[in-house]
Amino acid sequence: VDIETRSRADLPTVGAYRYACDPSTEIMMCAVTTATPGDPVYLWVNPKFEDAGVKSDPEALALLEQAELVYAHNAPFEQPVMAMTGFQPEVPLEKWRCTMAMARMAGLPESLGNCANMLNLGLRKDTRGKALIRLFSSPQSDGTLSEPVANPTEWKEFCDYCRRDVEVEREIYNKLKGLFDFSLVNLDTWLYTLRMNEIGIPVNVDALRTAKKIIDEVSRLAVDEFRTLTGLSLTQREKVRLWLQKEAGVRVPDMKAETLAELQTTVTNPNAKRVIELYAQLSYAAVKKVDTMLDWVCPDGRIRGVFKFYGAGTGRWSAGGPQIQNVKKATPAMRRLTHDAYRALCEGITADEMSAVYGDPIEVIASTVRHFVHVPGTKMLDADYNAIEARIACWLGGETQALRDYVDGRDRYRAMAAKIFNVAEKSVTPDQRDLGKQAILGLSYGMGMAKFSASCEQRGITIDSALAERAVKTFRAAHPGIVKVWAAFDSFARDAVSNNQNAIMRLGDGRSIRMGFAVQWLPDTTKKYLIVMLPSGRKLAYLQPEIQGNELVYWGQLPMSVAFGAIKLYGAKIFENVCQAVAADLMSHGAQTASANWMPPFALIHDQALAIHHDGVTPEQFASALQSLPPWARGLPLKAEAKSVPYYAK
Repeated sequence: VDIETRSRADLPTVGAYRYACDPSTEIMMCAVTTATPGDPVYLWVNPKFEDAGVKSDPEALALLEQAELVYAHNAPFEQPVMAMTGFQPEVPLEKWRCTMAMARMAGLPESLGNCANMLNLGLRKDTRGKALIRLFSSPQSDGTLSEPVANPTEWKEFCDYCRRDVEVEREIYNKLKGLFDFSLVNLDTWLYTLRMNEIGIPVNVDALRTAKKIIDEVSRLAVDEFRTLTGLSLTQREKVRLWLQKEAGVRVPDMKAETLAELQTTVTNPNAKRVIELYAQLSYAAVKKVDTMLDWVCPDGRIRGVFKFYGAGTGRWSAGGPQIQNVKKATPAMRRLTHDAYRALCEGITADEMSAVYGDPIEVIASTVRHFVHVPGTKMLDADYNAIEARIACWLGGETQALRDYVDGRDRYRAMAAKIFNVAEKSVTPDQRDLGKQAILGLSYGMGMAKFSASCEQRGITIDSALAERAVKTFRAAHPGIVKVWAAFDSFARDAVSNNQNAIMRLGDGRSIRMGFAVQWLPDTTKKYLIVMLPSGRKLAYLQPEIQGNELVYWGQLPMSVAFGAIKLYGAKIFENVCQAVAADLMSHGAQTASANWMPPFALIHDQALAIHHDGVTPEQFASALQSLPPWARGLPLKAEAKSVPYYAK
């Protein structure tokens, strides 16, 4: 199916659920066809628009009513819009599937047009669509909605466009269904993600409105002061950079936050110092989340549709809208104040009062953003998985001693630090333990000396090259099983790509963990994949793998870009992907177990799960459900720790 809608709500601004429940939102048409190539496409047209010249096909709704499964390209849009606008026949949530999600599983562009292009389909998306959507789906510049009856030629084109989209979706489905269907873990996780998005993230709307009022007031004054000092607006980034360079008398290479923070400690010119301070204040991404939360929130105080199934290539979730997975960490000085400051926001504090008691209101609110995930008068269950990827790495590598240490509750960070610094465990200092922690959490994926040193620096740990080298060597000597798996993964992947040699391998203590490597082709295409079969039975897929020179590469989306290109692949990188994928599978299983026991998580944020704390359940029960193991994960010492909290506070 494919629907076309119109609304006074702006979909990119408010998200699918808030768009769906807006009173002005209505479905204009719905195109329906079967999965069988060549079958006709039927179109239902909203009766109020039938006088524009295109009549409904009676078969459209009948076909939809009889369907066992319903696919759409971006089903997390169609599903809530059709449900919340009262569309009939109703399609139960459990029937929905998604060709866009299949494209993500296959490592393809998720947009319909780009996906069709990369698959070299016979049918392509109609490029006229954007103009037609602008005409019919959103208000015009004068605030009116274009009526189909006044634009009959364009309306017929719009109906044809909707039909064409369904045909393209069907071609994508038929190309991908063999390798990238919804089955096993993928089906369970897909349906759970739909349900989690339907539950929604509760937020304290009153506190958000107070925060927005303060932000608007403070920002208005800051913008005026910024313009008075510079004669420029905040958006004139390059001109601001040149102004600063002139005033400060030093080179200003860019306007990145870290560059400006460093300048602020060295610049003596008071005007330049103040401009840097104002620029940083007005650029806080975290406070923009306040606006986004208010834009996305539904009338019942919940933000829905945030989490994207298979948002990362390993199968982990990503998040849209307010980006709840990417929230600014409070500075150490601010961390002590955030709870008091947030309670003051709940009580309606003013900008002047906040400034007098807590300091810069923008920084204070930016530091409290997590706390807005809150239902006043109700507690939450907040659980963290303890070192989930490090535990998985040791499980896959068959690191018997490390697994025993986890079971016994030994402090592995302290133990690793003792080895690195060659001291007794009881003598390890807090700073040394921090380095041991970074080694345990960061060195399982083949990181070398320079990268490890840089990663430590990002976390406020400064080490010289000799200590970095010692840490890397010590970790590898203590984890020979993990190092061995890097080499095995590299060898199996190269053999599969070079010689079409499929392999089943056994990993873990006792070699009870089953994985596989193979090269498979998409039917009737020139697209091939390196497939890595996970212990759960789910697949990791690397598109168009090949050996270039001495390097194994695949075709994927480049970091920090929408473009696709060649990406280097090697044993330790595959191991990292596998560990992250296994973590996603375990979190999905745990969340579903918690849901079956009346503790459904409404958010999975990195290695953390949040749920409403209802009477009759305990944090210990929540943790126990989350750490429950599926049969394929026997022997993995998974651990979750949970507590009851008034609001999200990590």
